[in-house]
Amino acid sequence: MFHAKLCIECDACIDICPTDCLTITAEWRGGGAGHAAQGAAPQSGPADDGLRPLVQTGRVMVKDEDLCVHCGLCAERCPTDAWDMQKSGS
Repeated sequence: MFHAKLCIECDACIDICPTDCLTITAEWRGGGAGHAAQGAAPQSGPADDGLRPLVQTGRVMVKDEDLCVHCGLCAERCPTDAWDMQKSGS
């Protein structure tokens, strides 16, 4: 799970990701399961990975679950613990 309020947009998670599944973007125009437009109401549950505007700039963290191998490197590298790789109970 990603906690947008903790993110300082340092790009450490993006730099270390072996599959390039993370992106910080001005606006998310994708579709499909777990994707929402910037400014949309926060979702809850497992699909809530980075779909809320970031505090610093209002941009959006997008995680492509199809590419993510759940290695946990993003969580290890994050200086603010914005990434939590524990399974969420739903």
